[in-house]
Amino acid sequence: MAKQIGWYLPEQLILKITLAGSEPKIWRRVEVHSGMTLEALHDVIQCVFEWDDSHMHHFIVTPGGKTTRMALREATYFQPSPPGGFVDVFNLGEGRSKGTDEVIIGQVLTGDCNQIIYEYDFGDSWNHIVKVEKRTPGGEQNFVPMCLAGLNAAPRDDMGGIYGYYQWLKSLRDETNEMHVGAARWLGIDFDPARFDLDLANDRLKAAFKQVPKRPRKPRKKQA
Repeated sequence: MAKQIGWYLPEQLILKITLAGSEPKIWRRVEVHSGMTLEALHDVIQCVFEWDDSHMHHFIVTPGGKTTRMALREATYFQPSPPGGFVDVFNLGEGRSKGTDEVIIGQVLTGDCNQIIYEYDFGDSWNHIVKVEKRTPGGEQNFVPMCLAGLNAAPRDDMGGIYGYYQWLKSLRDETNEMHVGAARWLGIDFDPARFDLDLANDRLKAAFKQVPKRPRKPRKKQA
């Protein structure tokens, strides 16, 4: 069920999500409603990039969506709230920290901020740039997110960040490389870094955001 958390402007948003440091760019374009929480947006990104959701994550919101060092020092960090309430155990930045399940994206991706950062796995540090490409007024808060397009395969979890991923790809292509056998086992000998399966991405989204059908109301008994 959609969560009601304060006021926001109802909009359908087209977001382009790009894996930072990738070249050629690894990106996905999705449509979501502005009434979903940041934690739900985390689920969207996990689905379309085929991550395992086995590591910690947070969102970084800077003034005006800027990515300068000054802006990052003034950023607000949004992390999942642990049982009993949110605790800022990482003391990240000089800005405030909030829970991802207590803020909806319509309160973050406003007219003054069209871009935020999503970081997954604080060890490998997979940074994703989430940018608003289009806004359409209206829409329903329980809208099931859709993947509209994408390019290139995403890395696997625990590959050592974007640099590590490209090292594994290099090893996969070179049979004389000492890491070739390991790369073939991990990625698969036929792994195609240019492949992206749009249907699979949408199947994952539908499974993650499947709406629970409403139970029909029982007719009231007529009073004698």
